[in-house]
Amino acid sequence: MPHAAHSNVTYTIDRGVAHVEIDRAEKLNSLTREVFEDLVEVGLALRESTEVRAVVLSGRGRAFSAGLDFTEMSRLAEEGTATTSAEAGAGSESSTEGAVDVGERLGSARALAQKAVHVWSLIEVPVIAGLRGPALGGGMQIALGTDIRIAGPDVQLSLMEIKWGIIPDMCGTQLLPRLVGPGTAKKLIATGEAIGAEEALRIGLVEELAEDPVERALELAADIAGKSRSALVWAKKLVDLSYEADLATGLDAEQEALASLIGTDEQREVVTERLARMANRTKG
Repeated sequence: MPHAAHSNVTYTIDRGVAHVEIDRAEKLNSLTREVFEDLVEVGLALRESTEVRAVVLSGRGRAFSAGLDFTEMSRLAEEGTATTSAEAGAGSESSTEGAVDVGERLGSARALAQKAVHVWSLIEVPVIAGLRGPALGGGMQIALGTDIRIAGPDVQLSLMEIKWGIIPDMCGTQLLPRLVGPGTAKKLIATGEAIGAEEALRIGLVEELAEDPVERALELAADIAGKSRSALVWAKKLVDLSYEADLATGLDAEQEALASLIGTDEQREVVTERLARMANRTKG
């Protein structure tokens, strides 16, 4: 089973489906700098794979991720204090260095923790999160970076950063409103309240509930992986484009996609296989 450099994230690829797991079950898959680096590493590897047609992201054991590891929270607090003191003494302008890992951009993200979320949107094919148990703070934000979220009956979702005197800094303030609307997003962020599966489904935070969300995510991924990869890539790209482009640009992109897909060997093969299946059902 391949794993990332720090062995905190593992993945397998089977018949076009990549299953990525945060592998710190004994710590409820809590997040450290090493976990962030591993998530980015694996995400980038899958981004380059033409074999993969769908991705499932989950956590080992009984949690998706309980959020930032307490030792990491202490480090951030100490580095933030040190940075503030140094800036005050030097009389310099505010810096983005120190407690925040800022580097070269990966897509839209510069901070390491943001990259661990944003990298899943950069993968060309659909990414599905299987959520069980705690998905708190950074754990919930990682789930926000995926395309589809399936929750188990025991899931607990919360952006609890406000309770630590900070804000959701792993793309949460930008991604959550897209799913639940600005008012609900502000309420969840400002209160830090935890919600369960039924409420998450009601407000649009997750797309589906399942008794075993990881098993269901793998089942859905297998179904998606049976589709045309080129069409899957365009479908994800076009929906993502709808958040940032005007309608005319989006409609033009639809036609560009159609022109690039129709009549290709892959598309003809899909049509032939589908017509054959329909004919067999009719005979039966």
